Amino acid sequence: QSGTGILEKIKFFLKSDLDKTKVLLYTKTEEALIVRSSYKSNGPNSSYLSVYLEDLEVAQVVNVTKMSSEVMNFKISLLTKREGETSLIIQLWDSVGGQDRLVEEIKDIQIKVIFKPKTETLLQAPLHFDSSALMLILPMILLNKCAFGCKIEVETLQIAWKKPLPILLGGAIQFFVMPFCGFVFTRILALSQALSFGFVMTCTCPGGGGGYLFALLLEGDITLAIVMTCASTLLALIMMPLNSFIYSRMLGLHGSLHIPVSKIVTTLFFIVIPISVGIIIKRKVPKWASYLEKIIKPFSFVLMSIGIYLSFRMGLMFARTINLEVFSLGLLIPALGLLFGYSFSKMFMLPLPVCKTVAIEGGALNSFLALAIIQLSFPQHKAELASVAPFTVAMCSGCEMLFMILLYKVKKITALNEDEKLNSFV
Repeated sequence: QSGTGILEKIKFFLKSDLDKTKVLLYTKTEEALIVRSSYKSNGPNSSYLSVYLEDLEVAQVVNVTKMSSEVMNFKISLLTKREGETSLIIQLWDSVGGQDRLVEEIKDIQIKVIFKPKTETLLQAPLHFDSSALMLILPMILLNKCAFGCKIEVETLQIAWKKPLPILLGGAIQFFVMPFCGFVFTRILALSQALSFGFVMTCTCPGGGGGYLFALLLEGDITLAIVMTCASTLLALIMMPLNSFIYSRMLGLHGSLHIPVSKIVTTLFFIVIPISVGIIIKRKVPKWASYLEKIIKPFSFVLMSIGIYLSFRMGLMFARTINLEVFSLGLLIPALGLLFGYSFSKMFMLPLPVCKTVAIEGGALNSFLALAIIQLSFPQHKAELASVAPFTVAMCSGCEMLFMILLYKVKKITALNEDEKLNSFV
């Protein structure tokens, strides 16, 4: 009887009336074969089993043990060495009158050894934190968001809602311009259906929670960044299902797509609640708010570094599938979001901090929402292929934003030094 290669024990009944040729498939380095016979031996220890392998380079018999003294059950332990085929001969012997007698024999049992590499699925991505590390990072994130809430001016918040042009520009870029660009570029590069859908879904994601972090470090409008992130996350409840339906049909994917509504709502609450606490602290306990505002920049740098590190760590498992086209598109998507956001804002003659904020919201995408849609909507093999897109975009956007921040800081320091030299000269 042929085995599946999944079970550790493959049962084989030793009977002389069975077909002579059997095929056993092995996919692991250690395998066990259970042999049973209906033969009644003369004594409890008089019978034994002989096993012969033709090619010892493919597999080797480690030992043969009798599982019960009363029942003719034997366990054959095999050690597979390399891929290939070999034949197995099993003989059942019994000692009668001091002489060994062959009772049953099966020849030409074909053994195939196929090693299947263990691929780590996306849901088993290498995020192996101990509890102490997790307990350290989560409070830092919540405290940092609370500190951002302390920097929000209620008057500025009211102005942002009364003049919603930047919010409308950000929404148009995130849910209309970017998905269309993603679709066009995946068609130009002739990517597979699953991978194309992964990129389109990444392009239709709302702004990530790091948007206002980058706005702080690049001296954008922090209040506007927070409002835009919350607004785009709320709008994603409508636009992500709509875009996934439209572009999946355009890509020829006619399956049922599942939108992670709970994850989107959780993301929204994860932003709104700690920031609201920060706003209340500023109004009720201004002294605490001043202390919290001082930790924003160091905490932001630490969390940004952790985020980039995690993106790379998870993305490394897809490194073998990231070719030049995929990597180029991963670099292009966040760069396009930045470019569109800044250019459109300049067209409407918005202030420079607002232009920076709209650009950041267009380029810093919440790729993990796209990942959730992919994992819920595709079978494993397609999900792993499509998941390359959000991970590549997450890695590239993190590096691009970090490069922009470093460049901005260097430029600012250089400008200050020049001003000091000029003042000293005067």
